[in-house]
Amino acid sequence: MLKKAVSFSWAPIAVALPVYFGHGGGDGNGHGGGGDGDGSGGPGQESNNSRNVFADIADDDDDDDDDDEEEEDEDEEEEDDDGGEEDAAAPVSQRRKELDIEEDDEDDDHDYMTPEGGFVCETVVADGLPKGPGIPTEDELFASLRCQPNFPCTRAELSEDLKSLLGTGLFEGVDAKVKPMKKGKSQVRFIFKEKVWPEMQSFRVSPPGGNSELLIPKDEVAKVLKQKTLGPTGMKGLAAIKNVVEKWYHDHGFVFAYIRDFEGMDSGHINANVVEGKVNRVNVVYVDDNGNPKKDGGETPVEVVQRELPFHEGNLYNTDDGRKALRDIFALNLFENVQVMPKPNQRDDTKVDVDVMVKERPMKTADVDLAWGLAPNSNGIPLPADKMPGGTLTFENRNLGKRGNQFSASVTAENFLEPNDDIGFKVDYRQPYVRGTSDKFKTALEGTAFNNRKTSGVFNSGGDDVPVVWVDRAGAKIGFQETRSRSSKANYGLVIEEVTTRDEQGQVVTTGRKMLPSGHAAMDGPPTTHSSKGKDRVAFLQANITRDATHYVNGTPVGARDQFTVEQSLGLGIMPFFNKHSVSLTRFIQVFPKKFLRPGSKAPPPVLVLHSRYAGCIGDLASYDLYTLGGPYSVRGFNVGELASARRVFEGAVELRVPVPRLNTHAYGFLEHGTDLGSSKDVVGNPTEYFRKAGSGSSAGVGVKLAAVRTECIWDGNTRRRSFWAHFGERF
Repeated sequence: MLKKAVSFSWAPIAVALPVYFGHGGGDGNGHGGGGDGDGSGGPGQESNNSRNVFADIADDDDDDDDDDEEEEDEDEEEEDDDGGEEDAAAPVSQRRKELDIEEDDEDDDHDYMTPEGGFVCETVVADGLPKGPGIPTEDELFASLRCQPNFPCTRAELSEDLKSLLGTGLFEGVDAKVKPMKKGKSQVRFIFKEKVWPEMQSFRVSPPGGNSELLIPKDEVAKVLKQKTLGPTGMKGLAAIKNVVEKWYHDHGFVFAYIRDFEGMDSGHINANVVEGKVNRVNVVYVDDNGNPKKDGGETPVEVVQRELPFHEGNLYNTDDGRKALRDIFALNLFENVQVMPKPNQRDDTKVDVDVMVKERPMKTADVDLAWGLAPNSNGIPLPADKMPGGTLTFENRNLGKRGNQFSASVTAENFLEPNDDIGFKVDYRQPYVRGTSDKFKTALEGTAFNNRKTSGVFNSGGDDVPVVWVDRAGAKIGFQETRSRSSKANYGLVIEEVTTRDEQGQVVTTGRKMLPSGHAAMDGPPTTHSSKGKDRVAFLQANITRDATHYVNGTPVGARDQFTVEQSLGLGIMPFFNKHSVSLTRFIQVFPKKFLRPGSKAPPPVLVLHSRYAGCIGDLASYDLYTLGGPYSVRGFNVGELASARRVFEGAVELRVPVPRLNTHAYGFLEHGTDLGSSKDVVGNPTEYFRKAGSGSSAGVGVKLAAVRTECIWDGNTRRRSFWAHFGERF
């Protein structure tokens, strides 16, 4: 039996799990982001057992022991020569490196032996090996052995395997027996004798070398002594210590942290040397369509990627940082695939090397989208309303000046061949890190010039035929965006615009209209603009703070999302002077997470959604800027603005989402209510009263989400009517 007094050592398996994010997102979590994903990479499996591989143990007496063994082996060989044949079944030990081979009386030719004096291994089994959390399993112990099933093995290789197992420091002694089996193969049986130490008196942790402080709190370390058992400390006791310490690190995302070895077991004053996993090197790798590294790099400078990384040399690697890196790099809109792949350094197990692999999108693109409007003919058959198509022409440069600056321009028209005054455009420019790469808020400069036209929900009715009023806006906005925290962003800037209200023929209108029974339009409606000319010029400061702490569980948002917006006009000259403000609170609450989230399941969990929104205004407020109630993103089951147009509004909604078996989607039911809080009467001309709107309303319904489409059956709480709707995108 092999025996040696050594310390107990654990070392990590050098395995890296990649993290993915992006379009076409890779082939694992590993961290998501081909799109969600989903996950930040780490070294190995979730189970602590995956780290139970072992390193050689240094011992002051090793050299002396080896010399003694060699002398004893020589003596034993001389005795064998003098004594003639002896029993071949002798245990392998530190003093006698021979195999214990059980002879099979029925097998006279002993075909299981190879010409070199070895044998073919059929199976490898273990006797006396303790079992429990944190204790290495047979597969983990035998993974690095030389003697493997279905491969030949020699006496020397088996002896080395015994030394390796004993060198873990886990066992008092290890025996090996070789038993002949059928078909010329043999079974290798390792017999373990567990090593025990005196009862633990104290416990502490330290980094290898003891040159720095560890991250784990002292109260977590104290838990080890609180749960100790009386009596000697064995493998289960050390495994329990390992589970407590490593569990804290892994629960907090430090997946490369592990206990390398223990010291002081013989005295009962145990010290655990903890490796935490510091980032050693971060390498940005540009890959081609086949995933192979590009020799010449990419068009995007490495600095553009590195400034988005939350981890740097000397930091502890954390899976949350890996996920944040995926999210922020992909948000640059420069890459269609991003992978973060951490792995242990091959020369120093206290360090972690991180490869950030990116596949670039085309830097310059141009797109043309054509659209034909449909209208029913006299027979009710939908046909194109115009022979000439409308649509949008878009140009985009995602890496202007090769510094990550972005520029885009789009032009929209109802008729591409004969564009009239209905043509619209939008030009965007974004410069990240405008205050330098050391700016902790990652401030970006954003500029927009725009000219667009939309129908107004203010000048419509709940039932009457009302001529459409179009609102044209042309102007510019310049501002800044700051990333205040992992889940919070702030936007602020200046907006200058000219607002014009027009009818369907493009003529300027100054009041709302409705059709009379005679077929003529009444021109006595509420004013469309603050001025009496149907045109306003407005300048105002705008600020927005968004806190989005949601995360995705199988494609479903779970968490909290809050938004606060304020607009303060400058009131220059005849411009309107006002203060607009709104706050929106939404909670996505996962229901019964343990029951419905089964390991490996792709079904979305049941979610309860609670939503509320308040919006109000002080001062002058033009009709086109009134808050409206009703529509697919307000109170469902009504047209946009069908319920009210007011200075103050409140909305509340409850929605329960339940998974649909096999479809990996949600069916849901909801209740919603909206009210103008009695503020419609404070509006000049009172559009709510003029167009005979209710001022408040409720709805209830059920629906199912199929891809990006929401199909809903809704009951109107005001008229008790039922209707069916289909909308794109999310309600909340």
